Parts: sequence; structure tokens; C-alpha cells
Amino acid sequence: MSGLPPFAAPMPLDAAAPAALETTRKAPTSAWYALAVLIIATVLGSIDKVILTLLTEPIRQTLSLTDTQIGLLQGAGIVLFTGIATLPLGWLSDRYDRRVVLAACVVLWSAATAMRGTAMDYGVLFVASVGLGVGEAGLTPITNSMIPDLFPRAQRVLANAVFALSAIFGSALGALLGGTIVHLTDDLRPWLPVSMQQLEAWRLTFFVLAAAGIPVVLLVLSIRRTPRVGVPAAKPGAPAAVATGATTLRAHLREHWRTFAGLVIGVGLTSVGLSSLGTWLPIVTARTYGITPVQMGQGMGLAFLCGTVAGGLLGVGAMRYLQPRMGPAAALRLIMLCNFTAALLSTLLLFTRSANHNFMLLGLLVVPLIGSAVLLPNVLQDAAPAHLRARTIAMLTMASLPFGVVGPLVVGMLSDALKSVPNGLAVAIVATTLVGGALGAMVLRATEGPFVRLMRAAQPT
Repeated sequence: MSGLPPFAAPMPLDAAAPAALETTRKAPTSAWYALAVLIIATVLGSIDKVILTLLTEPIRQTLSLTDTQIGLLQGAGIVLFTGIATLPLGWLSDRYDRRVVLAACVVLWSAATAMRGTAMDYGVLFVASVGLGVGEAGLTPITNSMIPDLFPRAQRVLANAVFALSAIFGSALGALLGGTIVHLTDDLRPWLPVSMQQLEAWRLTFFVLAAAGIPVVLLVLSIRRTPRVGVPAAKPGAPAAVATGATTLRAHLREHWRTFAGLVIGVGLTSVGLSSLGTWLPIVTARTYGITPVQMGQGMGLAFLCGTVAGGLLGVGAMRYLQPRMGPAAALRLIMLCNFTAALLSTLLLFTRSANHNFMLLGLLVVPLIGSAVLLPNVLQDAAPAHLRARTIAMLTMASLPFGVVGPLVVGMLSDALKSVPNGLAVAIVATTLVGGALGAMVLRATEGPFVRLMRAAQPT
């Protein structure tokens, strides 16, 4: 396969233009505005997702949920249907106006958030989580498709880092604001309609967050339409065109299937445990130490903020140091090392003795995970031509579905099976994380050869 087409720019470059021009151009103000709006939409999605974790205990008590049901809610309810919806949304994003597709996604997940507040049983809560997952499925393919078209290659690494870190800060902001919103909603009860004054705080919180989606939709639609680099301009009102003779998705995946399979399985096995940490660590903290949603939000928020700053510096700094020495293998080795380090650190959960200890552990775990997260978008964007970028990332997301579903569910089932064991939930979390992390690291190590060949083929000439 020939090298990938030139990377993103606000306007298509002449094919005969010298490569040096791509490194000297600067993104216009409209590109940074678009990035800011993408960040806002992603932050809202992060808040809507993380708020369920904060409110799991009061919801569990109201609806009498088991740990297995909670695991299904987080795994199948959100992760499974997020992955299933990613491919069709990626296809729509490659063919139609990405702003409209993203705005529709925001509307859907905001409506699903409101539906959570109406849930009177597990079934309604599960359906609402499915809607949230489907709506948020558009974020990954759309943002990873737009950023390379908004920024020249010289600025794309910075733009990706800003976006990745902002998305993680969204989780921290969601944790901080989630607990505060719960507290403020209680204070505002006298001002609410009589029919709502008797509702539980967690229901009112979902309604407030759903309303926040309205201004975000308007912001998304205000983004200037971004042409796709390397793809001929489409006629007005027609789907985005695909260059004549361009590589097809099937051919691209078939040629590099070893690389993609290794990335999906290696990262997926690691995420079996690491996704469980994000889901279950706050739950085990609330259950063991009886803290309130406000305390949980403050502790989680500070842990995410501190860990994100340190992890971002770690990822960028390590990449700058190792890239000249290791070449294309540097990114994969850093991702593998960071993920396995987080899996090893999870064993400290068996020795914590307070909620503050758990929050400190969460902050420590976030550092290597963010170090890995800031590198992955660049790897994925380099691994596909511009006209296939959204669908390639969507396919990889779909392929990773089983791992995202299995993680929270396995922990929930192990926890139910270990109810008679002291600290059984913590044991289930650590066991799942260690096994998945070790297997994932081995697969990523075996993937290094085909990965390096793909990255070398992808380098612009």
C-alpha cells in the first residue's frame, strides 16, 4: 500500500505543493474554535457518563440492584451499544456533514440522560444507558476525523494532546460538578414544581444535566464546515466524495490486519481490568466507607485532575525522549508499559484503609493511564487514510466491544460470588485487572513488528 495522503488542513493543499509547506502553515482561529466546541461536547458526554458512577449507590438502594446488574449496566448498557453504534455513525461521519451528525448525537444522549431520571426499575435504567451509549458513540470517530482536517501536521500533535487532556479533565469536572449538582439540587427543591419536589436527588441531577445539552447542540452547529483533506470536494448537498482509486476500507484492514488485531486484543485485554477500576473503585469506596456523593465527587475530581496533569507531562515528555531512540516502536512500547504499570498498581487497593487512600490510589493510577491515552489518538490517526479515518477507528472500537463488556461484568459476578470473603469486591477488581494487564502486555509486545511496518508506511514522503 502506498503512503497515506497528506494530513489535515483547513483547506486542501495542491498535491504538487512541497511537503515543507505543510509544516509552515498555521491553523486559523476557526480551527481552534472548532476544537474548543469539540472539547465542550466531549466534556458534557464525560459528565453524563461519570455521574452514573457517582450516583450508583443511591440508585442501587432505590432500585434494589445487584452488583451483576450494575456490571451489566456499565458494560453491556454503555460500552456494548457505544461500540455497536460507532460503525454506522463513523460511516455517516465519513459521508455527511459531521456537525449535523454530532449535534444529533448530543440530542440523543441528553434525552437518554433525562430518561435515567425517570427510571422506576432496572429495565428503564438499562434502556436509558443504551441510549446514552449510542449517542456518545459518535464522539470518537467524529473528533478523530475532524482534528486532522482542522490542523496541519505540525500542530496536530498539540491539538490531539489538548483534546485528549481536556476529555480526561471532563471526567474530573464531571466528578467535581456531579456531587455539587446533587447538593445544589437539594437546596433548590422549594423552587421546583410541586410534582418534582419529592423526587430523589439523583433523579433531579439527571434532569439538570440533560438540559445542558441544548446549548451544546447550538455550539456544534455553529462550527464552520471543515473540508476533508485528500478527498475531492463534493457537490453541494451530496455526500463527501471518495478519491478515485483510493484504498478501500476492506483492503486497508486486510493488508494490516495483524497490526489492528494486535492493537485491539492487546489494548482490549488490558482494558478488561482498567475499565473495571474506573467503574468499581468509586463504588467500593462509597460502599466500604459510606461517603456521600459530594465527598465522592470532590475526591475523584481532585484525583483525576492531579493524575491527568502528571500523566500528560509523562506521556509527552517520554515520547519526546524515546521517539528519536526507538522510532515508530516508541508509541506502542509506551502504551504497553503505561497500561501494565497501572495494572500492577491496582494491587494497592487490597491495602488501603480509608476513602482518602482510595482517592490517592485513583490519582496514582490515572498517571500512567493518561500517559497512554495522549499517545493513542496519534497512532490511530496515522493508521488510516483521511477518507477512511472515521470508519477505521469505528471498526477498531467495534472489535474491542467484548473486552469493554466483559470487564465490569466479570468484576460484578466475582463480587457476588465472593460476598462471604472480606473485601471481596476489591479482590475481584484486582484479580481481573492483573490478569487482563499481563495478557494485554504480551499481545502488544508481539504486535510491535507489524505495527512498526504500518507506521513506516504511513509516514509522509
